[in-house]
Amino acid sequence: MVRHIATILLGALLLAATPFMAGNVNAQSQDDAPLVEESYATAVVRDVLTAVNHGNWTGNYTVLRDYASPDFALTNDPTRLAGLFTQLRVQRLDLLPVLVTDPVLLRTDLAEQQSQMRLTGYFPLQPQHVSFDLTFEREGSRWLLLAISVGAFDPIEEGETE
Repeated sequence: MVRHIATILLGALLLAATPFMAGNVNAQSQDDAPLVEESYATAVVRDVLTAVNHGNWTGNYTVLRDYASPDFALTNDPTRLAGLFTQLRVQRLDLLPVLVTDPVLLRTDLAEQQSQMRLTGYFPLQPQHVSFDLTFEREGSRWLLLAISVGAFDPIEEGETE
């Protein structure tokens, strides 16, 4: 299990209550196709992490909050988000490299009614990998952020080999 140095967890109760399809899908498996198309999942993850990066550099998380689902926005005002992302700002974790690096998708789950989507994985960056666990809910044709966990971890400490 990956131990995160900095992890931000929002909406944990919503994650626990989400009825995802049985079984995780490993996007790297040759036998199973991911439930969410890989290039689309990558684009959605990059989109959210770009908003987090902008908030980290400016200290203003209004866009991230306004870009998310109404439930997320109700629970997380910009001041609360700034407090929750303090550790990432202190670490000066630059998320810009996620725009040009392909993620390793560990989970690409859709709820049975395709009303929620969960994307979990990491970007293999140096010196630290950037992990993510994102849950979205469908509103019309858009996927809006419902819960987020972002962190950095050292692949050597976690026993990962290059």
